[in-house]
Amino acid sequence: MRRLMMLAGTGLLVAACTGVGVPNFTIPPINIPSFSFPPFEIPSGISIPSADGGTGTCAWATTAEVGSIMGATPTISENSGNSCTYTFANFSAVVVSTDSGSDLNTSKMLFGESAKDIQVGGLPAASGTFIGQPAVHVQRGGDQLQVLGILTGSDDATIQKLVQIATLAVSRWQ
Repeated sequence: MRRLMMLAGTGLLVAACTGVGVPNFTIPPINIPSFSFPPFEIPSGISIPSADGGTGTCAWATTAEVGSIMGATPTISENSGNSCTYTFANFSAVVVSTDSGSDLNTSKMLFGESAKDIQVGGLPAASGTFIGQPAVHVQRGGDQLQVLGILTGSDDATIQKLVQIATLAVSRWQ
């Protein structure tokens, strides 16, 4: 069924772009105007961060620390004020971020039956899976530190690795 829908959609797209004539009925082609962006220069003195995370740093943990815990060396593919993404060669990732206004009850509701109450760095926390992906959420007042594994597997050993990363990040959480 999916293949048939894709074939029908492709046929309609081709018909719309090239024009198709059926006796007593014609579908005219769609004219798509061309557009180009004007050239621009970045003013001197403005620095744009590199998209190459291999040389990036993150306040939560170094790539060596995360690599030691996970068993493979990642690169930092995203680093903002409250979030870091460690990406591995097999396209799995670990995201460490903070969120304000969240609580563990909401986290446990998201984790469903997989939710477990734990302690991380002396703080209350919850671990579990959300949409098949493992996560650890640590609560401190109204703020939450979240460690999410993406395509890492969701077995107990992987969740324990995320707990280790969360413990490291909690020790640096300002």
